[in-house]
Amino acid sequence: GRPVNYIMKGQNLRVEMYSAIQAEVHDPLDQNTGVNLELLSVLKTSDRLLICGQAMSHCVNYTTRDIMDHWDKAMGALVVLTDGASPVQGFKVDADEFLRHCASKGVSLHTISEAFEGCK
Repeated sequence: GRPVNYIMKGQNLRVEMYSAIQAEVHDPLDQNTGVNLELLSVLKTSDRLLICGQAMSHCVNYTTRDIMDHWDKAMGALVVLTDGASPVQGFKVDADEFLRHCASKGVSLHTISEAFEGCK
């Protein structure tokens, strides 16, 4: 296997950072709140990028939207695993809107089983 690289986010108490790519508002005193071009560069080496995590309504949502904003390949190469995340309680509407947005942009929506069909 390959090594796992952990990405730390939300380390600056002055800004909100749902996305692993960038903070909601950039702090000019903290470069870690800006767009993480190094992470985007690594993600772009993927032929197919599987996206999951917690929570669909917030962190997966904002991270995926930021990836989409910087993605220069076919949007179908981005795959949101629909059963690989769940919304924060009370935010199902936000998660559903996010999935509709992804579908409208051509992002693939699959269950985990569907994403791995034929991979043996």
